[in-house]
Amino acid sequence: MPRRKQPSQRAQPNFRQINRLLPFTNAPLFHALQLLATGDSARFHMPGHKGEPLFNTYAEIFAIDFTETYGTGNLYLGDGPIRDAEVAAALYFGASDCFFLTGGSTQGILAMLAAAVGKGGSVLLDRECHKSVCHACALLDITPYFVSAPLIEPFAVSGELPKETVERALIDHPDVQAVLVTSPTYYGVRRALPELADLCRAFGKRLLVDAAHGAHFPAVGLPAPIAEGADMAVLSMHKTLPCLGQGAVVLCGADADRRALREYTALFGTSSPSYPIMASIDLARAYTEGPGRDTYRRAAEACGELREYVGRRTGFTPLTEEAFPALDPCRLTVCTAGTDITGHQLADMLWSEYGVACEMADDRNAVFILTGADTAVSLHRLRRGLRRISNRRHETLAPPPAAPFPPAERVMTVREAWFSHTGRVEPAAAEGLICARPVTPYPPGVPLLWPGEKITRAHIELIRERWYNEIGEITVVIS
Repeated sequence: MPRRKQPSQRAQPNFRQINRLLPFTNAPLFHALQLLATGDSARFHMPGHKGEPLFNTYAEIFAIDFTETYGTGNLYLGDGPIRDAEVAAALYFGASDCFFLTGGSTQGILAMLAAAVGKGGSVLLDRECHKSVCHACALLDITPYFVSAPLIEPFAVSGELPKETVERALIDHPDVQAVLVTSPTYYGVRRALPELADLCRAFGKRLLVDAAHGAHFPAVGLPAPIAEGADMAVLSMHKTLPCLGQGAVVLCGADADRRALREYTALFGTSSPSYPIMASIDLARAYTEGPGRDTYRRAAEACGELREYVGRRTGFTPLTEEAFPALDPCRLTVCTAGTDITGHQLADMLWSEYGVACEMADDRNAVFILTGADTAVSLHRLRRGLRRISNRRHETLAPPPAAPFPPAERVMTVREAWFSHTGRVEPAAAEGLICARPVTPYPPGVPLLWPGEKITRAHIELIRERWYNEIGEITVVIS
């Protein structure tokens, strides 16, 4: 039976007072979020603030919700206090320049590819790239080529991206203008960016980095991508820092076309950017540059202790530096391979029995984000839940090494497939058809199949084996 959970010890906004001021009750989203906010749970998922009042107050959002007026500045003109905040962020992240984004890293991905590749160009992609890269290829008619990293066992997650693999792809596809990689990945794996940057320079290509999950790196003593040689990078401030949802930045090096990058952030962003979101980006940077640095370093220490605890006191397997030396120090990946439950089941039991919410789960893993907002109570609940659930599990044979997702033949451009006449079919009926929308379990939001790729029996079998419950239909091109 589930143990009774201890009441939350964190301060809460006064929703009762807010409710008395509301002259209506038909606000289902607000009330659903209110229920979660006032409930008793431990949040190991984004956004990085975890609902905690890290700045010692709940700011009245409506009071600071301005537009372009006297004294506020204009985001896309790059002036006023917004520009001052961007310059401060650029200095903090070791970049030549920084542009605020209120459309998340997705907005930055689109802007980076438009600036570095452009309409009708081509790009070399880490196959772990986010679905927003696919959207950019559809909008800009970009041709993608792919490289893949070997899997780390028993986790079945991508590891190091071999330099030799990237080099061979650059030789085979001399028309590419840029290379885009994801670092860190959703599971916390960091790519060897300095090595890849040197390789890109040798071939005259731009290195772009989707570092959406790495905004906290400077706070834990790790460099941001531009400091490691990347030409452009996006960081989702809201994922791991105390920032409102959708807050992100795009960073660039000295040789980037800053004017074009700013123009493309405007092209792919709203003409009414949220000032509270921009203010929270500024606050998050100032906090982690100042008093928050110690809290994030303690979060990294806590994550290291949790990895050791999981390995010593449970039947689960943590992803550690022994399995892969370059990891996000604030991300805990727990593998259930060798037990009789899946990662999805572990996540569900943690939530239903202990009120612990993870960031994501797959068939072998559950992933937890630690930040400076996590309390001792939350960390204790996570440890206790993992240990007690493990004590009820039975060991099984470790699964065989996971098969990588099979390569796919491209028979149409991404843009052609996306804007074709389409229909939806069950996976079993998709063999031989052309994918029209990215087949994307979310999270992590990494497409298994891209628009324009031919679907084979091998693809269907792996989808049914590992993602059957999430992928019930596939959108295909209808001739």
